Amino acid sequence: MNPTTLAGRLIALDVDGTLVRSDGTVSARTVRALRAACDEGAVITLATGRDWHAVKGLLSDVRVVDYALCVNGIEVFRADGHELFAAELDAGRAREAIQILREAIPGIAVGAGMRGELIGEPSINETMPAGVADVTVVDDILSVLGPGLRDLVLYHPDHRDDLDTFHERCRSVLPTNGLDVAFTGLPMIEIVPPGSGKDAGLAWLADHLGIPRADVVAFGDGLNDLAMLEWAGLGVAMGQASAVVREAADIVTMSNADDGIAHWLELAL
Repeated sequence: MNPTTLAGRLIALDVDGTLVRSDGTVSARTVRALRAACDEGAVITLATGRDWHAVKGLLSDVRVVDYALCVNGIEVFRADGHELFAAELDAGRAREAIQILREAIPGIAVGAGMRGELIGEPSINETMPAGVADVTVVDDILSVLGPGLRDLVLYHPDHRDDLDTFHERCRSVLPTNGLDVAFTGLPMIEIVPPGSGKDAGLAWLADHLGIPRADVVAFGDGLNDLAMLEWAGLGVAMGQASAVVREAADIVTMSNADDGIAHWLELAL
């Protein structure tokens, strides 16, 4: 690649398992490589399942980030916190979905992203990894559902390590009109507005910036990155990603532990 390869490109970075290492930090090497890419004229965006509140602290470590796709692409923010775009779930349909799920899958726990806050039943709080989202705990999510609902997250202890089956169980019992069932990158399943996902959020941002799809580079490692890796002009899977994720990408870089983003950028610069 020549030195101008990154000029005008939109580079999208999944966070957990991609940008950050297992200890939750971003390496100095990766920060240097992203700064160099920015200096060459690239636009940097995060593309994460985290909500905005869980992203803000990360931006202080990686100051070259221009945008953030949060909640798996449902929300798009500028780095200064200005919300550019948000999709919403119909609260009535969400209530119906929760009632159907509780009857079909006893023991399910539910959380809801509303107006930038994650509210969840106790198991959601206990399962949420540190640094991903702060959870306001309620006994029954139905007691707080209202306007500004962005997504639902679903957890069941029997499916913590079998998300494919959990995804299929949820999808099979829910009506398809007005909601989609998606992977989150966590040991949970997500209900999102129809047509949502990191790919949709990234497509919106690329269009907003006037950047062609062919000039979008996306990095990811999880099932919630699949559609984004397939949509981008160049999809880059992390080295530790599962076979299905690596197969969805155009190329595979090093693992996040080995600074895979920096490795690819250094070759491109």
